[in-house]
Amino acid sequence: MKKQARKQTTKSGNILGILAAITVLLFGGWSGALAGWLVGVGAGVMACQGKRVPVPKIGARLGTRAGLVLGVWILVASLIEGLILRPASGRPGLGVIQTLIFGIVGLVVATVAGGIAGWLQGLGKNRQKATLGLLALILITFPFLDQAAQTNWIEQVITILIFALLALGLNIVVGYAGLLDLGYAAFFAIGAYTTGLLSSPFLGVEWNFWIVIWIAAAVAAVAGVILGSPTLPLRGDYLAIVTLGFGEIVPIVFRNLTSVQIYEPISKTIGGLIGRPEMAICLLGCEKALNLTGGEAGINPIGRPSLPFVGTFQAGQFLPWYYLILLLVVGSTFMISRLRGSRLGRAWTAIREDELAASAMGINLVRTKLLAFAMGATFSGFAGAFYGAYISAIFPSVFGFDVSVIILCMVILGGLGSIPGVLLGCLLITSADRLFLPQLAQVLKGLLNTSVLPNIGNPALRDFLAVSVDPIQMRLFLFGLTLVIMMIIRPEGLVPSAERQAELHSDAEEINESLADARSQ
Repeated sequence: MKKQARKQTTKSGNILGILAAITVLLFGGWSGALAGWLVGVGAGVMACQGKRVPVPKIGARLGTRAGLVLGVWILVASLIEGLILRPASGRPGLGVIQTLIFGIVGLVVATVAGGIAGWLQGLGKNRQKATLGLLALILITFPFLDQAAQTNWIEQVITILIFALLALGLNIVVGYAGLLDLGYAAFFAIGAYTTGLLSSPFLGVEWNFWIVIWIAAAVAAVAGVILGSPTLPLRGDYLAIVTLGFGEIVPIVFRNLTSVQIYEPISKTIGGLIGRPEMAICLLGCEKALNLTGGEAGINPIGRPSLPFVGTFQAGQFLPWYYLILLLVVGSTFMISRLRGSRLGRAWTAIREDELAASAMGINLVRTKLLAFAMGATFSGFAGAFYGAYISAIFPSVFGFDVSVIILCMVILGGLGSIPGVLLGCLLITSADRLFLPQLAQVLKGLLNTSVLPNIGNPALRDFLAVSVDPIQMRLFLFGLTLVIMMIIRPEGLVPSAERQAELHSDAEEINESLADARSQ
């Protein structure tokens, strides 16, 4: 038993150690200490999963062991990055002493973090509350730790949290209600453009952001109902095609609302029939056609939020933006978790399992489906309002089909219907897209220019490598490959819900039980 526990603890440390080592190899410096703190907590929690931890002392021992394994990975990666990778990529190398300091501090931090997280797993009934408290402490102190470590990750983390809010909303539609939505970015665009129209000098309307964000969420919810209404009889591929069309239409509409004139329909119709178009009564844009959305140029600038003691949120001051989007994500997570266990959430689950049986049990399919679309769109509206104010500009090209696909990938990778899984899937995909791949591109470019290309005599091969070796250009290929592998080895996702896991593995378990019975006979 002890051997099995030790093996699982080592496995947890190795899995997260590879992730931490990649982080150190790409970013170097004090990133190992920050990664040791963040990933070490995860290693401590994973080391105690599926085990009976009667007292904190046992949990601390398991977590410390996992954190130590993780720390060894960080130490080795720090030595490789400082002594080998930096000079090979054209950057000034670090001394042995400085490199050892970075690695040893990362090792100590990872070990301590794993021990603390493991100790909390032995608190019995208070285990979950203590773990959530530790997670809250990490999220609250992250900007200050990021500044102290000089990693400058906070800007990318804000983007990750925006996509987390979007993924939580899509999880309602796809994960809870089982309605495949391929046009979810449309609600993101509606929330952003509502904020731009109501909180920008572009149209002379400059309402307060704290009012506009609720209006944006409400408008997105109404759009969700409008989308959901014609899709009620549809299922499967047909529903996906309709939502895909909606997602393509919305950005095109915003791109072309640059010359708007509205006439009273009766007078315009009569004037056209009798050949007197001047009889048409103009309601809006009479003297000059209105440019509502700015076309491809978008709306710029957009008003930003302000608070009494903080002032107006500025572009380069990431701290207030971080805490605002963190509050939105935490509040949305709480609301969605409460919805999941409510009567409405159980109705969504019933519809996902079997619409005919749900209808026979008295569930109103029309109202329940429309509420799923509306609630999912509401959280997308919140994300769109924050995004528009955050970058102070919006453009229709931002809300393309690829955004909907990436958000859907987050939900599938993490686990349909699982809030922790969706957040984990968002963290993995968005951090890889916005944080790791750009840094990997810089490191590879330095390696090519310093150590590889000067040693290649063939000009054609040298030009090919200089142009083709770019991870950013391969991002969609990497995401697609990840999904293919996940669907083969773990189709329920990384952190699946209990229902989803039972659905996908019930047949396999029955077959295994039948084979075991046959062998015993």
